Amino acid sequence: MISNLIKQLFKILIASSPLLAAMYGLYWLETSGTWVPETPHRDKITIAVLAAAMLASFLIQSRFIRKKR
Repeated sequence: MISNLIKQLFKILIASSPLLAAMYGLYWLETSGTWVPETPHRDKITIAVLAAAMLASFLIQSRFIRKKR
């Protein structure tokens, strides 16, 4: 019972890690001053990075669900 819960939480953490890494990376770029508001196409790049991370998270979670069956 506890083992299954820990395994499920670990899978959720693994599946959400691309999105968390992308969000932290964007945060770090902003706070370090590397990614200033005047950067050309900053909003488009941010959306592309977050969309790619969300897609990666979705694919990882889908793989976990497919292996469960």
